[in-house]
Amino acid sequence: MAFSQCIDVRFADLDALGHVNHATFVTYLECARVAWWAQLLAGRPFTEEGFVVARIELDYRKPILLGDEVRVDLRCSHLGHTSFSLAYKVVRPKDNVVLAEGQTVQVMVDFATGRPRPLRSETQAWLRSQE
Repeated sequence: MAFSQCIDVRFADLDALGHVNHATFVTYLECARVAWWAQLLAGRPFTEEGFVVARIELDYRKPILLGDEVRVDLRCSHLGHTSFSLAYKVVRPKDNVVLAEGQTVQVMVDFATGRPRPLRSETQAWLRSQE
């Protein structure tokens, strides 16, 4: 995977059954995606070169428990004209058990108009390096 982000599992992430709530897995993907995209932005505001998430797909493999160390690995899996896809693995690093696998589709947006906009050539090159 092109990028990895460690995630702290908080007590607030747990549901009544004592494992991380299914919706919180999506938040973990978001935390990794935001940290990853910040590398491209290099201090520029998100509105200068940002996107909206158009699709989320997530397959749960194993529960995450309080005290588990968690890492989200991601890579660019598809590159389009105005969009790109990311593939994720949520992993427990101590034994490399895959806890979940997912994919998101991001669409670049001109925030002034709310319309999709093409990926810049520099961004396309960066995304290709993240495959």
